[in-house]
Amino acid sequence: MDRHLGFAQKGALREYAESIILAILFALVLRAFVVEAFKIPTKSMVPTLLEGDHLFVNKFSYGIRIPFTTKRLISFGEPERGDVIVFVFPREQAAEHIAQHGRDCLDKASLTEEKDYIKRVIGLPGDTIEVINNVVHIDGEPVPRTVLYRHEVSDRSFPPHRRLELWSEETLNGQSYNTISREASVAGNFGPIKVKEDHVFVMGDNRDNSSDSRCWGQVPMDNIKGEALVIWWSNGPYGPRWSRMFTLVE
Repeated sequence: MDRHLGFAQKGALREYAESIILAILFALVLRAFVVEAFKIPTKSMVPTLLEGDHLFVNKFSYGIRIPFTTKRLISFGEPERGDVIVFVFPREQAAEHIAQHGRDCLDKASLTEEKDYIKRVIGLPGDTIEVINNVVHIDGEPVPRTVLYRHEVSDRSFPPHRRLELWSEETLNGQSYNTISREASVAGNFGPIKVKEDHVFVMGDNRDNSSDSRCWGQVPMDNIKGEALVIWWSNGPYGPRWSRMFTLVE
C-alpha cells in the first residue's frame, strides 16, 4: 500500500515538474519569436510613450530572428514610416558616424554596452531626410503637421522664455502621431542625408531630447527586434497611470 502510494506521489511530482518545464519552454519560445516586454526608460518618445510605460513588442511583425543575434531567418515585410520600433542599438556603426560627423547629442548614446532602443521610423531606404526649423522633409517635401498646443516654458529643463510646442504630424502613408519640440531649438536642423539600403532613419517624438539617427546614424534592418504593440502597464511618479493601460501604441 505504502509502496503504491509512493509511486503515485512520485508520478504526481513528475507530472508537476514536466508542466513547469513545458511552461518555461513555452514562455522562452514566446519571448524569442513572438512577443517581448519592454520598459520605457527615458522621455525621448514623449508624448507618445512616457517614462515608466511597459509595452509588449510584436517580434513577429517583420519576421523571425535567430535568438540572441541580429540575423533574420524569415522576413514577413519591412517597417513603414510612422512605425514605432524596438531595435538593438548599432554600436559600431554609431561610433563611426559620431567620429565622422561629430554631432553633439542632447542625450549621449552609449557605445559601451548592448541595449535596446525604441524610436519612430521616419525614413526608409532611398529616402532623403532633412530637418529644417523642426520640420521633417522627406525627398524635399515637408511632412504635413498641425500645431495642437503652445506653452511658454521657464524651468530647469528648458531655457527661459522658450515656447514648447505640441504638433500632430502626418506621415506620407496618412498615419498621424504627436511630437513635441522647442521653438528655435538647436536640434531643429539636420541633413540632408540619404537613407542607405537595408536601413531606416529613426527619431524620437520628443524631438529636442532624443538620441536618434540625427546623432548616431541609421538603423540596420537586421537590428530591428519588432514593433511596439500595446502599453500593458504604466507607472508614473505618483502611482499607476490607469488610463494608459492596454492602449495601442500609435
